[in-house]
Amino acid sequence: MFRSFIITACVLLAIPAAAQDAREDLFTKFGVAGCFMLCSPDTDSCAVVHPGRCDMPFLPASTFKILNSMIALEYRAVASIDDTIRWDGIERSFTSWNQDQRMREAFQRSCVWFYQELARRIGETRMGAAVEAAAYGNRDIGGGIDRFWLDGALRITPTQQADFLRRLWKEELPFSSDVQRTVKRLMVLERTDAYTLYGKTGTVMRKDGLLGWMVGFLQKGEDVYVYVLNVEAVDETDFQTFMKMRPELLKQLLQTWNLL
Repeated sequence: MFRSFIITACVLLAIPAAAQDAREDLFTKFGVAGCFMLCSPDTDSCAVVHPGRCDMPFLPASTFKILNSMIALEYRAVASIDDTIRWDGIERSFTSWNQDQRMREAFQRSCVWFYQELARRIGETRMGAAVEAAAYGNRDIGGGIDRFWLDGALRITPTQQADFLRRLWKEELPFSSDVQRTVKRLMVLERTDAYTLYGKTGTVMRKDGLLGWMVGFLQKGEDVYVYVLNVEAVDETDFQTFMKMRPELLKQLLQTWNLL
């Protein structure tokens, strides 16, 4: 059963009303509706912007690559993150996808065909058992072994994303510690002297517009925070603008807690 995150006024994540208003205004500034969670990995404490959205289920899209990577490594669908899967020669929308891929690059490039091939290698029986064991979202892999996280039956709420990430950081998921550490390393987006930012995006192109995720961790010295950003465009927004918006919105939200 998932833990329910409790919105508390702990000293670390205390949110004065004025600061909360500023955070809500950032969503308007970027032309999106959405929610944001900033959580401690060690407790159920979270600061939340727009909490009403946090228990709404959505397709995980490419954020599922976090779990897909762990399952693939655990079942040795690839022996390591440096094993190559040959490109099938089909031209796709992103130039970086149109070549042979290793998990090391495919994760950062969010290469869909690579992860579809991993899912086929894993197979429905093992995939279903692993998603169930990891208590991931609604645990439903209906809709095709290589489609269920893209446009199939799998759904996850922002609260469930936060719980999944908390368990990953603490290496409490049903995979070896080596596998969990490896996937955390794959998630590193930025290292500076002040912090390390980990993350994975996910995008759903719906008939009524774009839905997006950015989920991960912020590490500052001994302090670690789990974050979940879920957004959807409220007006017509082109794909490239939407893709560029999420990391900037994330950083501006983190700045309101003086974390960046």
